[in-house]
Amino acid sequence: MADKMPTEMSTQDSNNRRRGNLSPRERSQLIAEALSDAARRMRFSTRSRRALSSGGFRARPGQRIQQIAFIVSFVVMVAIPILGAALYYGLIASNQYAAEARFTVRGGAAPKLDSLAALTGVPAMQIIQDTQIVINFIQSRAIVEQLDHKLDLRAMFNRPSVDSFSSLDPEKPIEKFVRYWRSMVETSVQMPAGIVVLTVRAFSPEDATKIANGILEASESLINDMNARMRHDALALSELEQKRAGEQLTAAHAALEKARNDEGMLSAEGTADAVNGLINTARSDLLKMQQEYETQKRNVSVEAPQMRYLQSRMNATNEQIALLQAKLTNQTNDAGAVSNVMSKLNYLELNRQISEKLYGSSIAALERARISSESKMLYINSFVLPVLPQEARYPRRFLIVCGVAIVSLLSWGLLCGLATLVRNNMAR
Repeated sequence: MADKMPTEMSTQDSNNRRRGNLSPRERSQLIAEALSDAARRMRFSTRSRRALSSGGFRARPGQRIQQIAFIVSFVVMVAIPILGAALYYGLIASNQYAAEARFTVRGGAAPKLDSLAALTGVPAMQIIQDTQIVINFIQSRAIVEQLDHKLDLRAMFNRPSVDSFSSLDPEKPIEKFVRYWRSMVETSVQMPAGIVVLTVRAFSPEDATKIANGILEASESLINDMNARMRHDALALSELEQKRAGEQLTAAHAALEKARNDEGMLSAEGTADAVNGLINTARSDLLKMQQEYETQKRNVSVEAPQMRYLQSRMNATNEQIALLQAKLTNQTNDAGAVSNVMSKLNYLELNRQISEKLYGSSIAALERARISSESKMLYINSFVLPVLPQEARYPRRFLIVCGVAIVSLLSWGLLCGLATLVRNNMAR
């Protein structure tokens, strides 16, 4: 009660002062009190707004759990992978040495430019095809088995000093061995020259050089086998063509000889010339007899013996001329006419000439195949041979660690962004 009394009295005094005239001192005191009250009110409103704003996203249920999830995900997705990569590639990963070789696949003769080579300047399609054959052979199972038998690749890729993550398990099947081989041996083609770049990685300089030299030797052996097959096929084909041409020529000679024996003439042209000569002679004699007959007809009767004899001679000559013409031109459908025999013999003679030309061409082709078989159709031109590396080029430790860091940060950032977006949409 004692406290309330002074308060009421002060309130009454202030009201009385407000009603009455105030002095300048009192007015300044009132203004100070009003400003102090306004400042208190402003501080209260600011705290209220802060409380309201802090009650938004941070005040949502599960915010603490989300913060913990972000921290855990950062450790799992970013910190652990980067630390693991740094530890493995910095302290554990074994050094890998790279031996490099460069070569081209060339033919024994200068390649002819095809339409693609003329337009683009790249090698002919045949050279590209042969190069791809060698590249595919280097990445194939055949060369892995061949070099493993020769160099013991499983032992080279499983040295005691090599870490278990980089080495090859010798108990793995051949399919996994081939996949491991393709990760350690790289090939590429530089256009437009068609240069093959071979890079071989191993855990010691000596092993890398041995494997690279073994690949070159195996590729050269492949090319030699291809050359042997091509030479054998070319020779076999040429010999077969020569044999066929010889048999065809023998048959043509036999057919022509049989036709000559059957027709009783060696040359239809010679027989035709002889028959023409007989016809011309008979016609000349007939002309003389006709002239003589006309001359004697003026003085001697046609019934005279000499005139009848002359007439019979002219008739016989006409019949002879008709027979010779019929034999020459097949006027009586005689199969033995000179014209028929001439057509038959000419056909057989033409067949014989063609067979002789084919036989001569087959002999020339066989000789060319024998000459080409003595030279290489394909060969590997190795102008950069493998040398012993002095510095380990692999693994690229700094680049790999940086790559792991970038991928981890991007993945984590993407995951956090998606989580925040989903949470904001669920809160609406």
